[in-house]
Amino acid sequence: MTIAKRMTLKICALVAALVLVAVSAAWGLMAAQKSVRIARDEYIELRMILNLEEHLMTAKGMIESGATPESTNVELSAAMGELREFLGFQDQQHRDIAPHEEEEDRYLLALEADVGKVSAFLTTQTSDVDISEAIANIEAAQAQLKHLATEMDETIASSQFASSRTLQITLIVLALVSCAMIVATVFVNIALYRSVVVPIRRLRDTVRTLASGRFDKRLPLTHDDEFGQLTRDFNQMAVELDDLYRDLELRVREKSRELVRSERLAGVGYLAAGVAHEINNPLNIISGHAELTLRRMRKWTHEPDQENIGQALRIIRDESFRCKGIIEKLLSLSSGGDAERECVPLDQIVDDVATMLRSLKQYRGRKVTVRCTPGSDVLGNETELRQVVLNLTINALEAVEPDVGEVQLEGRRHNGTIELVVSDNGYGMTDETREHVFDPFYTQRTASKRRGLGLGLSITHAIVESHGGRITAQSDGPNCGSRFTVKLPVFSEKATEA
Repeated sequence: MTIAKRMTLKICALVAALVLVAVSAAWGLMAAQKSVRIARDEYIELRMILNLEEHLMTAKGMIESGATPESTNVELSAAMGELREFLGFQDQQHRDIAPHEEEEDRYLLALEADVGKVSAFLTTQTSDVDISEAIANIEAAQAQLKHLATEMDETIASSQFASSRTLQITLIVLALVSCAMIVATVFVNIALYRSVVVPIRRLRDTVRTLASGRFDKRLPLTHDDEFGQLTRDFNQMAVELDDLYRDLELRVREKSRELVRSERLAGVGYLAAGVAHEINNPLNIISGHAELTLRRMRKWTHEPDQENIGQALRIIRDESFRCKGIIEKLLSLSSGGDAERECVPLDQIVDDVATMLRSLKQYRGRKVTVRCTPGSDVLGNETELRQVVLNLTINALEAVEPDVGEVQLEGRRHNGTIELVVSDNGYGMTDETREHVFDPFYTQRTASKRRGLGLGLSITHAIVESHGGRITAQSDGPNCGSRFTVKLPVFSEKATEA
């Protein structure tokens, strides 16, 4: 059940209890008011009866003392006036107690008849007649008044007892209902505290934990209510934040490695620019003189040491050219990517490089497969992009064994970029090699006959970055092959105009 429904039920229960208290108090007050009204009316009637009895006693005394009928009738007329006032007051009352009211009516009718007889007797008789019958009628009326007074006393006592008992019951009911309301309020507050305050505090503590960087914290799902739904949403948010944070950490580490690599490449570039100018000229002189000496030796006659001297000069020449190639690679790191850019058909470059390498003797026995989507045009420098494809393909060919080695070059358009994937089934890479494969002077080419300088992939990375692209290296481990993916922006007329 949801919190809203539980709170609604509890509030309805409290309202019902309040209504019960109000009804009990109203019932008690109305019952007490009724009893008080009955007692008040009975007291007023009792006072009228006492006045009536006083007039009758006076009239009886006057008859016994021999007073004239006229003076006696005055008292009897006053008694009849009190009786009529009594009857008029009784007609205005609420007849709440039917048996009592009926009994009063019977006594009053008999009383009225007796007083009327006395008054009629005194009016029609002379003074020397026997008055015993009139006295008997007055005594009968007094007896009726005594019975009526007794009935009223009992009714007053009963009303007072009922009023007291009603007040007592009302107080007991109000006390019990108030205690029940207090207990219910305490339990309702405890339930609200457990269902609202405790989850909010738990959520607050978990939010603080997330704010401290611990995204593995989760809230326990205890109830299927609003807080349960909030808990599920919060846990989902925590999962997404955890994934986002991990992805951000990976990107930061990757960008940090790229930044360090770029700084190293920049340092190597500055070093290459200085070293190349200092070494390139002597190497040109050495290689030039070696070529000149070899041409002159061809005109000499055969001498014993001529072959050895020629071999030494050829070694000097080859090593000089090799040093010049190294310097050219170093110079390419400091070029800064300022070469002229144009529309370059990447699929054509891949076909040219694959065709050229297939014909080389050192790469025979290795299968080179090309699958490129036609129209894979990128904006860049053709020479530099050719060097990228050449470096990646040569590295792949040197990482596979003859006869079983296979290199695949795949080019396709994907999400506004041109992807070139160069994969092989060769030696593969370890995790450490994959992390440092683009660092300058880092190489693990131990299985091949020629150990490299670790500049080819660094130069490739620098060229791809200068073209606004990205290159990544992947491998499932040693002897599981490698896969290099190059992503370059697709050529567009707007980019050329910019």
